[in-house]
Amino acid sequence: MEIKTNRKKKVLLPGLNMTKEEFMSRVHQAEQGPFYTIDEFKQKMQEWKMQKYGL
Repeated sequence: MEIKTNRKKKVLLPGLNMTKEEFMSRVHQAEQGPFYTIDEFKQKMQEWKMQKYGL
């Protein structure tokens, strides 16, 4: 009789179904951008406030 052992993937956090390597890969991908300048961020935030609250 042959016994099979299954290696479980090591999960980073309970409920987060990815390994540490997969998580770090996604972090590095996100670090590639795009990023907004401070002025672009302020403009987008102001537009969002106008749309959401009519301010």
